[in-house]
Amino acid sequence: MNNFLERLFYYVLGLIVVGFILLSILNYLIMPIVVRKGDEVLVPNVVGIHIDSASKILKKYSLIPIVDTIIPSKVYPQEYVIEQNPYPKSKVKKNRKVFLVVSKGVEMIEVPDVVGMKRDEAEDIIKGLGFEVEIEYSEVKGVENDIILETFPSPKTKLPKGSKIKIIVSRETL
Repeated sequence: MNNFLERLFYYVLGLIVVGFILLSILNYLIMPIVVRKGDEVLVPNVVGIHIDSASKILKKYSLIPIVDTIIPSKVYPQEYVIEQNPYPKSKVKKNRKVFLVVSKGVEMIEVPDVVGMKRDEAEDIIKGLGFEVEIEYSEVKGVENDIILETFPSPKTKLPKGSKIKIIVSRETL
């Protein structure tokens, strides 16, 4: 019986040693090949660069540019990169996707037709669209106070968001 237990002990010990050797080979030789440990690059900064140039730069580094989102921007011209992920100077593996947020330029909004409305209501509509309001009063006979007489620029004109719209508001004279 002792002989059997001794053989079993050495058999199990041998399996453990062989298993440890196989795991070491797998971990230090095979896994680096599979995950390409040496194929890392630093992500270049392409923020503020036209999308075509940014794509060429990323491809030069063996990275894959993906336009993820297109949003309006007052800061960046149309088709320029606003943001990127992974961030610049990040270490990534070659052939990694780099997601880009690209500007569609300044958002253009149509001036609403508020002529004939009360000043408060017209101001709320104009400000709600992202415009600033400049008020000028005009004394007019026979017209109720605080009614919009005219807008500059005129309704349906497209302006960049944040532009100023001048409203001419009635002030009744006696």
